[in-house]
Amino acid sequence: MNDFWEKSFQKNRKMWGEAPSESAVIVANDFMQQGYKEILIPGCGYGRNAKPFVDLNMNVTGIEISQTAIDIASKVVLDSFNIFKANVMDMPFDEKKYEGIFCYSLLHLLGLEERLNLINKCYSQLTRGGTMIFVTLSINDYQYGKGKEISKNRFLSRHNVELYFHNATTIDEEFSEFGLIGAKEIFEPIKNSKMRNHQSLWMVTCKKG
Repeated sequence: MNDFWEKSFQKNRKMWGEAPSESAVIVANDFMQQGYKEILIPGCGYGRNAKPFVDLNMNVTGIEISQTAIDIASKVVLDSFNIFKANVMDMPFDEKKYEGIFCYSLLHLLGLEERLNLINKCYSQLTRGGTMIFVTLSINDYQYGKGKEISKNRFLSRHNVELYFHNATTIDEEFSEFGLIGAKEIFEPIKNSKMRNHQSLWMVTCKKG
């Protein structure tokens, strides 16, 4: 997977454009209103979804496996933020606790064991009263059912990437032990595609009591 993403960023650079996702903007503003300062973004890519948090003067830490993506991030996010070059499966990389964690379009790239592992590790790095939000593919997305079926709700995309699609039941099964307080399906605009207007995603919110 490391080699895949490194080659992808080398070839496509800012493959999703520079503008942050609408989800990132919404969550950044929500975290600001809650007074959060310390934010963790696993799988931060080239930083486009870190920018809204940095722009609101939060202290952002990212985790990213691709060195090329990290290099691009320094140009996308002009105010620097700390990025650990590493696989999210190996976190934590510090003893710090974070008030907010935002994980965008990463969970659906993982198998069940890896998903549960990531959710657990993120929850472990939350402060008490902190919030973690995951944005991940829904079974109602246009990509669902496309490509070879690997297992239930998991398919091999045309880009040779394994994608898992959640429904309400699987969200509850995977997050209920980690402070799940809400999950809603959202339409995320695709700003750099002529083929599709949006993705169908879940926004899952957990809070540590």
